[in-house]
Amino acid sequence: MIILAIALLACSLPGITIPRVYVQKLVLEDGSNPIVTAAEKQSANEYLLRAWMHANPDEVISTQTHPIHTITIKEVGDDIRYPKTVIVNIQLGNFKRQWQAGDIMHMVLTHKASGQTKGWQITIPEGTNLIKYLDEPLVIPPYADK
Repeated sequence: MIILAIALLACSLPGITIPRVYVQKLVLEDGSNPIVTAAEKQSANEYLLRAWMHANPDEVISTQTHPIHTITIKEVGDDIRYPKTVIVNIQLGNFKRQWQAGDIMHMVLTHKASGQTKGWQITIPEGTNLIKYLDEPLVIPPYADK
């Protein structure tokens, strides 16, 4: 009941949206982890990620212009307790417009060195829990020449 009251209050205040995180595992064509540079308070420099909601295409968040608590590409895990994994992490609550179940979020990832891109989208599911795609890795550039 308290959580519902907080959510309703957050929706009623201008400029405040409900937090919700989208996490997506990233792999290369051979299934290995992409090489990413670990930098404190910074998204992986090898890639540029942009994201926007279909309902508001003019509001684009990007790893180039937004802080890591909004949008990032990073390696998680320590290879002891959890395997090292490269992920996209996007905080939906940092979009100015309140996200809704059924909204479509578009993303484009660019590998800076090759210029190759990967675009995809997800439909925001019902609820407020973590949107997790760790068992369904996304194959990203750089791609092998064919």
